Amino acid sequence: MARVFSFPRPRPRGLLGRRFEADEQLVLFAGIVLTVLLFATLPTAVLKIPASLLTAGATLWATVVPYKGRTFLRWYEIRRTYRRLQRDGNLLYRSTAPLSGRRRDGRPEPVAQPAGVPGDLEWITAHTAYGDITVLLQPNEAVFTAAIEVEGAKNFGGLDSADKEALVAAYEYLLKGTAESGGRITHLQWLARLLPVDPNAHAHDAAARREPTAPSWLTDSYDQLVDTVSVHAEDRRLYLVLGIPYTPDLAAEALQYRTLHDGYGELLGKEVEQFIRTLSNAQLRWVRNLNEPALASLIHHSYAPDHWIADTRGMDRATCWPAEMDAREPTRMAARSWEGATPWYSATAWVKTFPILPVGVNFLAPLLLHVSDVILTVGVTMRLLPADKALQDAMADVTNEAGQADRSPGKIADPREERELSAAASTMHDLANGAVGIRLTGWVTVTSPNPDLLVQHRNTVRAAAVKSQLAIEWCDLEQYRAFANTLPLASGLLQD
Repeated sequence: MARVFSFPRPRPRGLLGRRFEADEQLVLFAGIVLTVLLFATLPTAVLKIPASLLTAGATLWATVVPYKGRTFLRWYEIRRTYRRLQRDGNLLYRSTAPLSGRRRDGRPEPVAQPAGVPGDLEWITAHTAYGDITVLLQPNEAVFTAAIEVEGAKNFGGLDSADKEALVAAYEYLLKGTAESGGRITHLQWLARLLPVDPNAHAHDAAARREPTAPSWLTDSYDQLVDTVSVHAEDRRLYLVLGIPYTPDLAAEALQYRTLHDGYGELLGKEVEQFIRTLSNAQLRWVRNLNEPALASLIHHSYAPDHWIADTRGMDRATCWPAEMDAREPTRMAARSWEGATPWYSATAWVKTFPILPVGVNFLAPLLLHVSDVILTVGVTMRLLPADKALQDAMADVTNEAGQADRSPGKIADPREERELSAAASTMHDLANGAVGIRLTGWVTVTSPNPDLLVQHRNTVRAAAVKSQLAIEWCDLEQYRAFANTLPLASGLLQD
C-alpha cells in the first residue's frame, strides 16, 4: 500500500486551552471583567446595557471576527511594528560594507544587518573532515546554524511505490536517529532554490565562440555533441541547514579551548561532521559545506539573483547583505546587489495549513517541480522532538479535537470535525508505532525583476500551492521579516 501523509490542523496554544492563544485569552478575560464592572457600577439601565454590550462586542470583534484574513488583535502588533520601523527609517537599508574596514586578524568589521534578520549574527568557522564550514550564532534565538548543500534522489517521481517507500523510510530513519541519538542538533531546515535559466545558452555561446578557420569535421562533431547533451531549463539547488541550540553545557565545554570561538568551532564541527556521515543512510549525497564565502554568496543571491551563487569573489560576512534594501512597501520587498543597478522584488508567504486530507509522497510536486520560469525558494523548518514528548503532544491534540467537537443530541456531526479528529488520531498512532515526531512550518519566497511580473508569479505560486493541498498567506506589512525565514537561518518556528 502506498504511503500517505496527513497533517492535523494546528491548534493555538493558550493558557486555558487551544482554541485561543494566550494574548487572545487575556483580552477576552479583560473584556469580561470590564463588562461586569460596567454593569455593576453604572447607575441606570440606560447606561448599563449599551456600555456592557459595546464592551463585549468590541472584545469579541477584536479576538474572533476575521479582518483581512486575520483578527484585529493579530494585525495590531504587525501594524505597530511596521509603523515603528518605517518611522525610524529601518525599512530602508544601505550597506556600509565598503566603508567598514578590517580588523588586525583580517576579518571584516561587523556590518549592520537589514531589518528582519534575527539579531546580530556571529560568524564562526568550524572544522570538519569534509572541509571548513561557517556556523552562525544567533544570540536572540540562542541557536547555532550551519548549512550544507545536498543532492536528493534523482527521478524520485519515476520510481515505483516500493522504492519510494524505501527512500521515505530511510529519511525517517535519519530524522529519528538525529532526534534520539543524544546529539545537539534539534532543528533542520530544507531550502529548495529554483532558478530558471536559458536552455539554449550553451548553444548561443558555442555559436559566438565558433572559429571560422576550424576544420569542418571538428565543427560538425561539436554540433552533434551539443545536440546530444540534454540541457535542463532550471537550476535547482537543495540546502540543508542544521540548528544547534546554545546551552550552558555547550558554552562550558567550549571554554576548555584556547578561545571561546575555537571551542565552538571544534564542538560544532564534530556535530556537523557526524551528521554528514549519516546522510548516506537517507539516500542523500553530500555536495559541499558552505564556508564563509559560499554562505555569504548564497545569502546575497537570495536578495538579488543577478549575483550568481557560485560567484564567491569578495564575498564575506560584510558583503553578504544587499547593497540596498527597501521594505517600505507593504506587499513586497526590493533589494539591489553589488553588481546590479536595478532592484529585485520579493514577496514571501507562509504555509498557513498543510494538507489535512491524506496525500501521497509527491504532494509537493506541483510547487517544487511544475512551476517554471519563476525564481522560487521553498523553506521548510523542522524541530525534532523526542518520541515521548511528541506522543504526549499528539494525545493532547486528540483530546482537544474530541472536546471541541459539537456532540449535541439531535445535531448532525460536522464532517470536518470528524476529519480533523481522524487526522490527529492517525498522527498519535503513527508516533506510538515508532514514527519520528517533528514540528514544522513552511515558507515560500518569489523573486522577480519588476513589480508587475512579481504579481503574476505570486498568482502562479498560489495556484501551484492549491494543487499541492497547501493554504498559503502572503505576509503583508512584514515582508522584511518573513523573507528572513527563507534564508539559511533555520527560523520561522515559534518558541515553546
